[in-house]
Amino acid sequence: MKHKRKTRRESPGTYLKRLVRQPPAAFYRQPVLHIQCGGQVEAEGCKGVLLYDENQIRLDMGGWQVSLYGDELTLCGVGGRMLTLKGKIFRAEFSNER
Repeated sequence: MKHKRKTRRESPGTYLKRLVRQPPAAFYRQPVLHIQCGGQVEAEGCKGVLLYDENQIRLDMGGWQVSLYGDELTLCGVGGRMLTLKGKIFRAEFSNER
């Protein structure tokens, strides 16, 4: 005969604290890719540009590579931790470097 294990319920206060706590510090250092419908792409935390021409750009996002395909792709700004690209994006591919 199997015995049912009792599960310990957490108090409402503990549950609420766990629900609204801050994420780990490394969470804010993760690369982020913003693709806007108007044709602008912003990459925060991009490690580098691996390939670039007017139809394709490949970005190193730290463990991942992102390839964006389109027409009239133009790098508008590269500085600090932000890269800005404008153009008509048709396709995006993601690949794991590992």
